[in-house]
Amino acid sequence: MINMVARVYKRQHFVLPIIGLLIVMALVLGACGGQTSTSDTTSATSTSAGESTPTPQVVHYPPTTQADLQGLAAEGDATALHEFDSESVGLTGACPQPKREVTVDLSVTGQQFAEDLLAYFYAQQLNSPCGSVVFSYHNQSEAGDAYTAGRILLDVADSTGAANLDPNATNLKYTLTLDIGGVLASQQEYVVTY
Repeated sequence: MINMVARVYKRQHFVLPIIGLLIVMALVLGACGGQTSTSDTTSATSTSAGESTPTPQVVHYPPTTQADLQGLAAEGDATALHEFDSESVGLTGACPQPKREVTVDLSVTGQQFAEDLLAYFYAQQLNSPCGSVVFSYHNQSEAGDAYTAGRILLDVADSTGAANLDPNATNLKYTLTLDIGGVLASQQEYVVTY
């Protein structure tokens, strides 16, 4: 029995230093890992502190720049418009121009309508190098006549100033006409060139 106790005691003397060594190694590695993380965080913080915080873009209504158009679109709700017709017009084989017809509730007017119409325009990716058009009505039965709610007409010119006929062209000039209100009603028209 004494012999058995002596064996267990010897094993404990052998196992305890190994366990202690493992604990010390874990603490050292943990401390080194913590220092590495802290120095990364500090350098990131010092870098961030040196940079200035960007000023939020002011979005103007009526829009005068491409940034205004995109900012208004970000405020809009594309689902407020309901598409009922989609087709390609223009040079269908070479440089098709998307044409959409949508309806919108009578209660959506003014700046809110502009935001929603622009949100729809960008959500549908109608910023085509070949141009595009969106006609908006209050009722689908009005389609075929003059638009009653508004429209977006995107004209695109090439570097010579002629209408663009190449979907892969560069150096293009975009002119977006945003009409709020119907042709026969009080209409507000905003033209932005970029």
